[in-house]
Amino acid sequence: MVNGWFVAVELHVRARPTASWGLTPSAPGPRALEHARARGLSTVVLAHDPGHYDRRVRGSADLWVRCDTRDAAAVERACRALPGPVAAVTSSVDTFVGPAATAARALGLRGPTPGTAALARDKAVARAALRDAGVPDVRWGEVAAGAPRLTSPLGYPCVAKPVDGASSWDVELVHDDGQLQALAARHLTRAYGRGVRPRRRLLCEEFVPGPLWSAEGVVRDGRAEVLAWSGRVLTPVPCFAELAVLTGVAPPSPEAPAFVDRVLDALGLDAGAFHLELVLGPDGPRLVELNCRLIGAGAHALVEAVSGVDPVALVVADLLDEAPSLPCLPVARAAVQLYLVSDRAGRVAALPDPARAAALPGLLGAETHVAVGADARPVTSSSDYLGAVLTTGRDREQALGRAQHAARVLAVRVEEPVHA
Repeated sequence: MVNGWFVAVELHVRARPTASWGLTPSAPGPRALEHARARGLSTVVLAHDPGHYDRRVRGSADLWVRCDTRDAAAVERACRALPGPVAAVTSSVDTFVGPAATAARALGLRGPTPGTAALARDKAVARAALRDAGVPDVRWGEVAAGAPRLTSPLGYPCVAKPVDGASSWDVELVHDDGQLQALAARHLTRAYGRGVRPRRRLLCEEFVPGPLWSAEGVVRDGRAEVLAWSGRVLTPVPCFAELAVLTGVAPPSPEAPAFVDRVLDALGLDAGAFHLELVLGPDGPRLVELNCRLIGAGAHALVEAVSGVDPVALVVADLLDEAPSLPCLPVARAAVQLYLVSDRAGRVAALPDPARAAALPGLLGAETHVAVGADARPVTSSSDYLGAVLTTGRDREQALGRAQHAARVLAVRVEEPVHA
């Protein structure tokens, strides 16, 4: 008999570093398991296929249970079959936040209210909820990816994306039917993994020019607490992959905090973490998407650096109905994660020299995710990153400059293949 189980429904994981220097943050999912273990709880991951995860990740939990994690009833049954009481059920993966919340509610545990637009994992549902609540939004329309003679319902240019997508997969600014149909054809071959069946529907959205930002926070006792704001450096259109995340505590505009509150209310998120992306357009903030989890790819370390609050610890404390611990002093006023990328297609020829990292100003940490001989290509999604550097500064501009310098010093060398 155990004191209690902390249940994670699948795990959001990061690429395993092939080399690292300084801080190498784990993903929020495994980090939450560490916090639960520190409280004396046993940890279990419910997974559609435990073999999807490598041995390092599988070691982060006391138990792994095979389960249809898409099905809230199956998640609930797996929880009830554990040998002891369940203290919390949660997920750090967008697709499984909804089933986890439904199972938690059935077990009488804390978490977001099930069945809301926030947890639908459908961007069209979220857009409709904004419309019904009167929140200013972009023009949009929904189409089937496999429709014959596919065309945009709102004209061109428009941003096309899967209604259930992630990681910037199959997201592009398209200018005509041919580009939209080519994107749809690629999407029809996309596999999501972990038993998830893509809906094969695309959202066509009005393109709003302006900087992309995100609010990183937690809804506690029905009230949103924004811990940090993150700006973005993106690839040039037509793709929208992130090249850098620039984090601080100051909001990007006076209207942004109230807009975040309106969106959370409209979509019904009343508990748990949120990563809310918005664009600051000519007519004010507009929602890009809401993810009911912490910011991914290790960037939650940036939130902790600038706010002095460990966001993973805050989420775990709220799930367990504990008073959060007092925050520590922030490490810096700004922090940046910049991804190491390739400007060409080729093979990885050499990794950085670790000795060169020691003298880099403001370096929190750095890591590579590839091995010599691996394929590389210009970035179109997060799947193409070669590594990352994390830096701090007195403001976002200084932290970004330091990150760009560190990326040059710690560059991964990619050579074009030699053709006979």
